[in-house]
Amino acid sequence: MNKSIWAIEKALLLGAFFCALLLAMGFLVLVSTSWGHQIDNDAFLGRGAVNHRVVKFDSDVLDHVSDAALLVSAVVVIVFACVRRCTLVGVVAVVGFGSAVLGAEVLKRKLPWRVLVPDDRLLSLMFGGATYPSGHATIGTSLALSLVLVSPARWRPWIAIAAGGMSSTFATAVLFAGWHRPSDALGALAWSGFCMTVAAAAAVRFRGRPRPASSNPGPAVVGSVGLGILVAAVTWISAAKSASQFPHGDLPFFALTALIIAGAFSLITWYGWQLRAVDWPDDRAYGLKSKLSSTSRLPPLSRTTTPGSE
Repeated sequence: MNKSIWAIEKALLLGAFFCALLLAMGFLVLVSTSWGHQIDNDAFLGRGAVNHRVVKFDSDVLDHVSDAALLVSAVVVIVFACVRRCTLVGVVAVVGFGSAVLGAEVLKRKLPWRVLVPDDRLLSLMFGGATYPSGHATIGTSLALSLVLVSPARWRPWIAIAAGGMSSTFATAVLFAGWHRPSDALGALAWSGFCMTVAAAAAVRFRGRPRPASSNPGPAVVGSVGLGILVAAVTWISAAKSASQFPHGDLPFFALTALIIAGAFSLITWYGWQLRAVDWPDDRAYGLKSKLSSTSRLPPLSRTTTPGSE
């Protein structure tokens, strides 16, 4: 295996391990401890400071997520990969996307949640049980990562900016609309990162080919950081106008909202950065190269002669 390809695959696998560690830490700290529950609940109750128009927009976005929308999203990824003639990578991306969505539902049922503080009794009636990680936030984030994976290498750092906005929109929407606690959104980011980073490592292993990295990817990274700061600032300013009406839980709300936004942009910026120096060859060219390679390994034909022919 090419050394540069192995270095990219190794970095992705380390990233997957880090995402798994964050998923476990989020559950142990925010879901399994009394003080974690209190911070989580205070942040959820502090969402009342969000402008009602933002809440309505987020609710409308989440309402459009359905089985049909998931199918259309998978088809879009496959079609985009086919247009780029890297169908196998598109299939790998869709498998990673599907694994993240289905896995989130399994984790909700397997990770225990119990009442630890008084506010939990009220919230347990609203949510009806375990909700870690958020399925809707997982859908938005894993789909954004899938689109980065199948996009051209030279555009990935820039596409990551839009993808970060998409991920942060879904991750904050589940909180602002009152569908999930902040911990559920953070868990969705970690879970999506784990699944799609493993998918990217598989794509690099089976189809990755090194290419010159962008000579100046800095502006894309700065743009992603700038957009994340802008999103957080707009959220804070719009919420601060109403914060005095909802003094309960304002600080945890602002802090965890900022953490969700920063986590969404950081994850996808890092993802695009790791994939900036690898691309997927044309499926047809790859198949022809494989055939030529296998032909070149065939033993030479033996020369037979018949008596009197020379």
